[in-house]
Amino acid sequence: MTIAENATQKKYRVLFCVPALYGHLHPSLAIAKHLLQKGHEVAYSTGSAAKKILNKNGIHEIYPRDTYQEAFDKVGVAPGIIKNWYTAAKEFSKDIVVQSLHELIHAFESFKPDVAYIDTTDFFAVAVAERCNVPYVHGSATAIFYFEKDIPPIGTGWNLNSALLNRFRLIPYLATTAPFMIKAYLTQRNALKAIDPSWKTSNISGVSPYLFMLFSTDKLEYQRKMFVPQIFYVGPSILEPDEDQFPDFPWDRLDKDKPLVYIATGTLFPEVYNKFYKEALKALSEETFPLPVQVVMAIGRESSIEELGEIPPNFIVVNYAPQVKLIEKANVVVTHGGVNSVNETLTYGKPMLVAYLGRDLIEMAQRIAFNGAGIRINARHANARKIKNAMVQLLTQPKYTRSAEGIMHSFNRCGGAKTAAGLIERLADTGKPILRRIGAPITLESIDDLDVYLESSIE
Repeated sequence: MTIAENATQKKYRVLFCVPALYGHLHPSLAIAKHLLQKGHEVAYSTGSAAKKILNKNGIHEIYPRDTYQEAFDKVGVAPGIIKNWYTAAKEFSKDIVVQSLHELIHAFESFKPDVAYIDTTDFFAVAVAERCNVPYVHGSATAIFYFEKDIPPIGTGWNLNSALLNRFRLIPYLATTAPFMIKAYLTQRNALKAIDPSWKTSNISGVSPYLFMLFSTDKLEYQRKMFVPQIFYVGPSILEPDEDQFPDFPWDRLDKDKPLVYIATGTLFPEVYNKFYKEALKALSEETFPLPVQVVMAIGRESSIEELGEIPPNFIVVNYAPQVKLIEKANVVVTHGGVNSVNETLTYGKPMLVAYLGRDLIEMAQRIAFNGAGIRINARHANARKIKNAMVQLLTQPKYTRSAEGIMHSFNRCGGAKTAAGLIERLADTGKPILRRIGAPITLESIDDLDVYLESSIE
């Protein structure tokens, strides 16, 4: 009997601790659906705003964390890594952290999970899982939260090839961010003591000692030299979209004889991306762009089509679009760098122009550029000339498509959400760390391969 088969003989209770934002919810929901299909019980500790999508996907046991979510939402709209840390230190005061911890304690004590899935941004859930003696897995859609020599710190987007420059930049970076990190640590420590003077947390690294899953592959990563043994790449965890909600999309207007560019930049930072849309209209208009091209641009619910002005004939502009179907048809995709959009695009092997802002967006943008699957551009500083030049390169130079297709092949070899669900079952079954053996690949392509990856097997 394999490890995977052994783990599925029992039914477990799995608590997901995830903020109510699509980039965090969607990968976890794809995993949760696999667990539900196998008969396990699943609950979520998250913001009430997630209730509709959770119910839609068959999850009805929800423990609201609205105190935490309100503060997290304010941090989420801070574009840069420094601003992000500053906002987090400001919003997550001791009182807010105490309330957030109580919300989590209620979830753990009421649901009594066998194992917890904790989004890497949810630092407080680690302390509660430890307190309740619940083994926990960390899930991350973008990157690992630890420093490594010559690898740019997460959220900076520094060019990996500028190693000497990065070493000089690291000192002021640490000097700027360290006070906020220290404050965050002290705030959490004081909040724990306020609830129980003896309460301490042992893990402040952001990496679970049991299991850390990345929803990507090593083909979309830097050439790292240091991987702790509990880290696994499992491939993208993609929640299948309900694209039937867009019945009115004008498919008959698509010109099959022209390359298709699909533009969608999410719903955050509308003031920045509204300007980007106007520059894209100038750059890709059939009157100014040197190549024949058709563009579909989905601008989101916060933006007005009328405010964009005159729409060129080769553009289709809508508030919403059936994204996956359009990505499948597109030659190039323009995105903000959100993990769901990036993973969906690379699943079909399409090159990207990533118009990023900060944090995880710049992290994805730099990984895509470093691995040759696209070009990155700062959305704040994007103008028609820069957009035009980038798009000409992406449409005429096959190297970008070849690189994107290489990542696609690595993605398609992986089980993604199915593999992640199997690893969670394994952790629930044993309660012990899942450790790769020395020399095993960092990317686990299938849960059926788990036996040969681990240091030891269960009979």
